[in-house]
Amino acid sequence: MTLFNICIKNIKRNFRNYFIYFMSIVFNVIIYYTFSSIRFNEQIINFIKGEEKALIVFKFASIVLFVFSLIFIWYSTSFFMKKRKREIGLYSLFGVKKKQIGRMLFYENIIMGMIALGIGLLLGSILSKLFIMILFRFMNILVTVKFVISLKAILNTIFAFGILFLITSIHGYTIIYRFSIIELFKAENVREKEPKTSVIMALGSILIMVIGYIVGLKVNTNNFLVNTSIVFVASIIGTFMFFSFFLVFIVKILKKNKKRYYKGINLIGINQLSYRIKSNSITLSIIAILSAVTLTSIGITYSLYYTMAKENLISHPFSYSYITNDRTIDKKVESIISKYPENRLLKSVEGEFIRVYQKFNDKTEEVYLISESKFNEIAKIRGLKDRIHLADDNETVLLKYYRSKDEIATGKVIELSSENRKQKFKIVAHKQYYAMNRHKIEATFVVRDNVYNKYYDKNNVDRIKGYKVENELNSKEMTREIIKALPRDVELSYFLENISIIMFSGMFLFIGVFLGLVFLIASGSIIYFKQLTEANEERQRYLILKNIGVSKEEIKESIAKQMGVIFGFPLIIGISHSLIANIMNYKLFNLNIKGPVILTMVAYILIYLGYYFLTVNSYNKIVNSKTV
Repeated sequence: MTLFNICIKNIKRNFRNYFIYFMSIVFNVIIYYTFSSIRFNEQIINFIKGEEKALIVFKFASIVLFVFSLIFIWYSTSFFMKKRKREIGLYSLFGVKKKQIGRMLFYENIIMGMIALGIGLLLGSILSKLFIMILFRFMNILVTVKFVISLKAILNTIFAFGILFLITSIHGYTIIYRFSIIELFKAENVREKEPKTSVIMALGSILIMVIGYIVGLKVNTNNFLVNTSIVFVASIIGTFMFFSFFLVFIVKILKKNKKRYYKGINLIGINQLSYRIKSNSITLSIIAILSAVTLTSIGITYSLYYTMAKENLISHPFSYSYITNDRTIDKKVESIISKYPENRLLKSVEGEFIRVYQKFNDKTEEVYLISESKFNEIAKIRGLKDRIHLADDNETVLLKYYRSKDEIATGKVIELSSENRKQKFKIVAHKQYYAMNRHKIEATFVVRDNVYNKYYDKNNVDRIKGYKVENELNSKEMTREIIKALPRDVELSYFLENISIIMFSGMFLFIGVFLGLVFLIASGSIIYFKQLTEANEERQRYLILKNIGVSKEEIKESIAKQMGVIFGFPLIIGISHSLIANIMNYKLFNLNIKGPVILTMVAYILIYLGYYFLTVNSYNKIVNSKTV
């Protein structure tokens, strides 16, 4: 039998144990190929013409993914060696040289890697259209996506992962030289020592994290760098201390609770948890930090995307809007719109807005006045439910969007003045939108028609014209033509005005989501195969428990509790860190975080729980199997 045949048999025999790890690598390949194919996709390049440099973010994301995949596979290769030390020891005992064993491990890694690469490229090619459709949706681009297999992306992926598998395979080859035969045979019998308890270090971990959180909650634009650095360092140090000391401290407390400790088989479960705490502490710390990074990156990018998209809709209720008294310009614009049947005109409106000055809290700024009847007309055309009916001449309604609810002006008294008139008004309502597209003057006050007429002066009136067209997300060509047709002194406010910002935030959201999935799958995989390795080592001990009368249900309940600690604490710490980071993001940039953060965390928890139940089920099958 050749060395190659032995490698193939080893892969087949161990594949069940390595399946989750294998699929994690396949998923990494799929995402790497997706990022590469996006960089070379002609549809995307043509659509963002002039902004091609934006695609550099996908190159950076590919580098991040490559580095992460290298660390993940490197760690996994070292970890799996522990499970196979006895097998490798037998090879040495039968006279197989270390050089040959090293070559066998090298070939196994290469073969496994190439299979994962092939499957990843196949699935990546099949799913590439779907992923690009998702990207276009995030970027607010409405086009029919073509199915394209990118040869450049395939070659790029093969080259990157070829290097990665070569590096990790060489690493696997060198591992055999680090152990003697005795160490290989005794590997499964070496029990890790329970770490010593330090109350000071345990409580110190909580104190460090709390201090970091307090500093984070006090962040502002002036202390951003200092406070963020303190939070970052405190979170990492506190996390490692938490899993190295505080978790041990909790287990010690559970042991002292005699009533609970001696109930059922809690004695076995608590001791097993304490017994493995040293080997799990670093892994769980890394997973907690990785969870925090994943949740924070997705939360922030989603918040940015959500806020930008929402504000664009608020700022541009009409596809096009401009200020002019020249009605011949309207005919030009309408003529251009008629040339694009896919962007047919849906509705149009015009209104005369009076420029006046608002005095509030010793500050004076230029604002608009609009009549009650005109607002209601615009609201009807726009399809808004709001209708304004003011009770007297001293009341007004403010139309202006604020991110922060603290700036809502309802109930405040302001003074509106022009050259010939000055009057105080009470703001009886504050609407978080604009009547027309937002121009240089942001705030608009709705007053009764008779008050509007008293302020009316043709020298201080801006006639604003607005058009709403169909399929406005796909109206780039028409928008360019309209901009060219308008005189230089007429500034166009249009729906696609800020679309590049939304597109970029959509790109970052896409990258954040898929990199987050990679991190989550890798985290779940590490816990999964680490616990299953321990399950194989614990089978004999669980057999003894069954022989003395412990039921399978009791064993499964004990396993579920232990896995609850292993999975639960990294998730709790990760969510805790992420919440503080997202609150800091809100305090600095005032983005809408509630909806995006909740949705991100719920999705993350559901996937994470899937790994928990999979691990509990697989662990239970191993220790409750009839053969040992």
